[in-house]
Amino acid sequence: MKKAFLSNIKSIVFFGECMVEHRADADTSFAGDTFNTAWYLAQLIKHDSILAIYYATAIGDDTASHKLSDLLKSSGIKTKYIATRTGMNLGQYWIKIDNRGERQFDFDRSKSPVKQYVEQHPALLEALGEKEFDAIYLSGVSLAVLCDAQRELLIRSLIQFKQRGGVIIFDNNYRSALWGAFEARGWFKKIMALAELVFLTDEDEYSVYGTTNVDEIIQCHFSQPNHPDTLVIRCGSAPCIVVDKGGDSILRISPEALVSSKIIDTTAAGDAFAAGFLSATFKTKDYDESAKFAHRLAAKVIQYHGALIPKKVLTDLIARES
Repeated sequence: MKKAFLSNIKSIVFFGECMVEHRADADTSFAGDTFNTAWYLAQLIKHDSILAIYYATAIGDDTASHKLSDLLKSSGIKTKYIATRTGMNLGQYWIKIDNRGERQFDFDRSKSPVKQYVEQHPALLEALGEKEFDAIYLSGVSLAVLCDAQRELLIRSLIQFKQRGGVIIFDNNYRSALWGAFEARGWFKKIMALAELVFLTDEDEYSVYGTTNVDEIIQCHFSQPNHPDTLVIRCGSAPCIVVDKGGDSILRISPEALVSSKIIDTTAAGDAFAAGFLSATFKTKDYDESAKFAHRLAAKVIQYHGALIPKKVLTDLIARES
């Protein structure tokens, strides 16, 4: 099972917020859900020259913002759609983990420069209208950090983008600290009606829609008049579910067993999973093989602190997969 629309993607923009990350091991880095996926995807495909990756966000003019800009460029991520706002600083977050590696976040993003990105920096909306790239990837967090007026502007541009043949990829990634389930649900439905491929985390779905199992998640979305072509449902250590349009074809792919003592920090596991799935699919693998690789990548990520694992670890993983 594989959709032709993914094979035709040669350029993709990830839109969202990237913050300074304070890890549980006292180290610092950068992270943010769509940024994490963009970073992993860029590392996974960098030797294949099959895809141009852009990141769209707003940064400040502080030292951290300059370091983030350097990281993006050195990672092979294009910065055409990044806006710089004078006198502003990147948001920050702190990771707390329990003895199972499960994480909690504390945020300081009240003055994050990305909050006014859509209104004050129209380049991304103009690019969507002109279809300057093939696909856009955004998340629940991408929507949550914007006000209603900016969300409406973004949705209108996404409609134009889709009408011109653009591909929309969505990750539900719900954060209750940013907005309530009722508000999120309304905006999620608007995006889901436009998206071709959607990554869902089961626990987020239960929180937003009140569903209680995977079958209800599938029914909830495919019962809508306009719905995605493909759902990829991440279920933690349980098998992930890949569902084709209409629910006619369902794959259940189990991860390889990982002893609990190796789990350090589950931050960015879902983001890395999405990157692994996309990278394998872009390389012409079918959904079954793509999901298996996504599981392996996510399993590697949770054995390290923070969102981004050491590049050498990732390089070694890529070499073993070749």
